[in-house]
This record gives sequence, structure tokens and C-alpha cells, in this order.
Amino acid sequence: MKLFPGNPYYKTALWAVMDVSSVLLFFFAATVIALLLRQKRYRWLWLALPILALTYFMEQCFGMAMNGGAHTQTAADIISRFAATPDWLLLSLLIAMAAALSFLFWNIHRYEKSRITGMSIKEATDSLPSGILCYASDGRVLLKNRVMEDFCQSVTGEALLSGEVFSQRLRKGALTPGCRTITVGEEPVTVLADGTAWKISAQEIPFEKHRVQMLLASDITEAYRKTEELLAMQRKVTALNERLAKVYQEIVALTVEREVLNAKVKLHDELGSNLLAMKHYCLAGGTETELAEIIGRLRRNISFLKTEAPTTVRDEYELLTEMAARLRVALLVTGSLPQREPQKHIVAVAIHECMTNTVRHAHGDELQIQVVEGEERMIVTFTNNGEAPAGEVEEKGGLSSLRELTEKAGGTMTVCTGPSFAIRLELPKEVENAL
Repeated sequence: MKLFPGNPYYKTALWAVMDVSSVLLFFFAATVIALLLRQKRYRWLWLALPILALTYFMEQCFGMAMNGGAHTQTAADIISRFAATPDWLLLSLLIAMAAALSFLFWNIHRYEKSRITGMSIKEATDSLPSGILCYASDGRVLLKNRVMEDFCQSVTGEALLSGEVFSQRLRKGALTPGCRTITVGEEPVTVLADGTAWKISAQEIPFEKHRVQMLLASDITEAYRKTEELLAMQRKVTALNERLAKVYQEIVALTVEREVLNAKVKLHDELGSNLLAMKHYCLAGGTETELAEIIGRLRRNISFLKTEAPTTVRDEYELLTEMAARLRVALLVTGSLPQREPQKHIVAVAIHECMTNTVRHAHGDELQIQVVEGEERMIVTFTNNGEAPAGEVEEKGGLSSLRELTEKAGGTMTVCTGPSFAIRLELPKEVENAL
């Protein structure tokens, strides 16, 4: 069907479609050429320029055909020949040019995505979770991303216009209300009003014979919160350790008072037996050795009974040393006694028990203490120069309490009866929960 019956050139509706298509392809070709020129890819113009020229020619021909002819004979001849061209050939040519332009546009897009440009660098920095700012020595901003812009707006309330001014405000701590600068470890951390924490690091980088200042703002909110929780837990643990230390001191004081009282009761009983021995010596007679032994035992008993219970809490080792001096028992220590709790308290209880047994049962005057430390555990062995027990030692009273303390701390206790009596404690160096 002819759109214009009186027009000898404008033939069918297909020509109307091809006319519009030629116009669109002309502008498409012009756009592709502009993109190629911007990318400086001149070798691809050999394909785009002919398409541009051909689409322009076809658009002009279609236009003159629609107007019914041309003003010159030459143009009329060209239109006549163009109108005589088969429609399928013109349509195929338009489709081929559209395919070529589409290929060029796809190639331009792929080239844009595969090479580093200023825009690609900006897009890459904007996608980072950290803030980046690069500025010249005069404060002129060379590069910044969205995160740094938002961070600057939050801490200063102003837009990021000068890198040097922004850096100075961070160093001086001139921040908006609600924001503050704290020190975590050795690095300053900026805490915003919303509770997020940012670590700021600055460095100088060379760029084209110039020095560029770079600021990095890293979001460390999660690490900051974990650090705050750890510090709070540390404060609680410190307070708990102080309370435990006071409890240990009270335990030491109560233990010393109880053991001194038990010792006095025992020595009081021994004093009675000594008086009976004196009566027997006076009535039946005896040797000088027996007399000297009775006198020595009386002196030890009387000296110990004259002492008073301590009124203030003192160091356990110091109290044990004074007690050993009163009982005339020599303490021989090999190695270093533990100073940390609860190991110190366990060893002190063991020294007290072994010293009491040395005087009461073994009738000795010397207690040997050997301390051997390993990487994770320490071994403390107690021996004396007194008489060995005649049989198996029954663990009760002090020995039973000592074993309970040792096992609560994760250690072990071994009692050896032959060939000489010894107590061996194996304690861990680090104790989480004890006593």
C-alpha cells in the first residue's frame, strides 16, 4: 500500500519504517563515534564513519523521496536509482549497520570496564568500607570516597573541602558534640555519636615527584566493643582477685590461730607427761641424757606457751618462720617458694603441717623443703630428720585438709613412708579456680 499515491518515489509503509530506522542509526553512529574519540580508539573509526555516512545518505534519500523529488536533475537521478533498489536489500543493509553499531557499542562498554580510568578508580573507592582521603600539601583534595565524606560530616559537621583542615581538626580533637577521641592501645580512635568507632591512620605517599598525604578511616566498631567488654571483664577479675586475696589472708589467719591453739593444747598435754617424767626421774633416778632431753622439751613447751596469737594478718611464710624459730625447727629451702595464690597458701599449709608432724611425731628439729619448677607444673617435696613412722600414715586432720586443698587447685599429693617419710605436692603453675 502506498502512503502517498501521487508520489512516484515513496512506495510502501516499509519505507516509512526504514526512513525512521535510518535516522535512528545516524544518531546511534554519531554517538559511537563520539565515544571512540573520547577513548582515543581511532582505528575503529574506519567502521563507524562509513556507517555514519551511509545512514546520512539513506536518510536524505528517504526524505527527498517522501517530498516527491529533488530540485536538481542529479538528485532526481539518484532518488530514482535509490527507489529502484529492492526493499529487501535496503532492509538488509539497515540491519547489518545496526548489528555493526551494536558490536561497536558493546566493545566500547567492555573496554570501559576493563581499563583503569579516573571514573573506575572513583567507583572502586566508593565501594570500599573504609574511608580514603588523598590531598596535596596545600590541602587541596585529590581523592575522596563516600565513606570519608560521611565520616567528615559526622565528626566536623562540615563538608570535606580541605584535607589539611580536616586532618588538623582530627589531631586537635575539635569534633562535633557527641564525638570523642580515645586511645586504644597505642593508637587514637574516634568514637562517633552513634557509638561507631573509627581508627584513623595517616601516611605520606610519593606521586609524580610530589608528596601526597593520605588518611584512612577504618571501622573498628566490633573490635572496639570487644575491647571494652574485655576491659570490663578485666576490671571485674581484678576486683575478684583482690577479694580472693583478702579471703586467703583471712583463711591464713584463721588457720594459724586454729593450729596454734591445737599445738598449745597438745603441748599442754606433753607438759603434763614431762612432769610425770620428771617425777619418775626424781624418784627412780636416771641418766644425764634423759635429764637433758626432759629439760629441752620443757624449754620448748614453755617458750611456745608464752607466745600470743597474732592480732594482724601477716605473710604466711613470715609467720611460719617465726613459728619454726619458737619450736626450734630449722627450715631448709631448696629452690624458690611460690608467691602466687593459691599455690602459696597450699605450700604454707603443707609447711605448717609437716613442721607440726616433725615436732610431734618424728621428734626432729629440721624440715627440708625442695621446690622444682617445670614449664607447667611445680613439685614441692617435704622431708625431715626425725624418726620414720612405724607403719602406714593415716590421713586425717591436717593431712586430709592439705590433700583437699591440693586437689581443688588441680594438683596431686603423695605421702611416702619408706625408707624415709616424705610428702610430695605437684601443683599447676596456672590455676583458674581453686579453693
